[in-house]
Amino acid sequence: MSAFLFKSLSVLFFVLMGTCIKLLADRIPLFEVVFFRNFFALFPVLFMLWKYNLKLSEINQYHLHLMRAAFGICAMTLFFLSLRHVHLVEMQTLSFSSVFFISILSVFFLHEVIGKKRIIAIMFGFIGVVIILNPSTSIFSNYSLLPLIASLFLSFAVICLKKILITNNNFLSIFIFTLFCSIMSLAFFNSSWVIPNTSDLILLALTGIFGFIAQVFLTKSYQLADASLLAPFEFSSLFWSYFIGYFLFNEVVSLRVYIGGLLVVLSVSYIFYRERTLKKRVVLGINKQF
Repeated sequence: MSAFLFKSLSVLFFVLMGTCIKLLADRIPLFEVVFFRNFFALFPVLFMLWKYNLKLSEINQYHLHLMRAAFGICAMTLFFLSLRHVHLVEMQTLSFSSVFFISILSVFFLHEVIGKKRIIAIMFGFIGVVIILNPSTSIFSNYSLLPLIASLFLSFAVICLKKILITNNNFLSIFIFTLFCSIMSLAFFNSSWVIPNTSDLILLALTGIFGFIAQVFLTKSYQLADASLLAPFEFSSLFWSYFIGYFLFNEVVSLRVYIGGLLVVLSVSYIFYRERTLKKRVVLGINKQF
């Protein structure tokens, strides 16, 4: 399989994971969905560790792994919560704002330099975000803020990940992240815990399996081709989200989402272009870690 196919499949499985979570919205408490998403992902991860004979003793920089998990569990919870209230395609579009946050945070935490052109692209991207959020409505009841805030937490998690991958194996990093998130999610255990029926248990298991498969395909695609060449395929999530949202959840996208989404996509696309021109590593792609 080509790198492009692996990348496209990765995006599809991430959207399918989100679809399963959305289907569970009215029946399973949020903290329970977060726990099972990570718990069921542990099994295929452990299989990969056994297959490649990876040793847990090779894991280092535990403080960064813990920080990544803490930021990740916050982002995961907010993303999953947004799936209960926001259209799939709107959530996917707003999640691209993590590219803007990562670019800004990289200046302070990774000492990277961003030029004037990227700053302008980021500004246009955030204009698109504002259009989607529609601030004329009550800001405190606007659930579209959830994926935006989640993207900010996700950006901090990616900053940690970029440092982690310098000295850690990718599968080991996925394992420790998934394990820490499983443990952290149990901290929210309460009396609202629901015993899932068979169909819900299958959906919960699929969230973990789909998420893991997406991560494997993502890693494989970057082994075969440069990240900057593959990054634009991330936008295929918008098409999958649109069709699944329309046919499965009867979601109708408003004009402001189209207009704001176009600005976000153009801004992120320009950042991809600049990354490729300057032969730098694209940050989008490694941010899809859930």
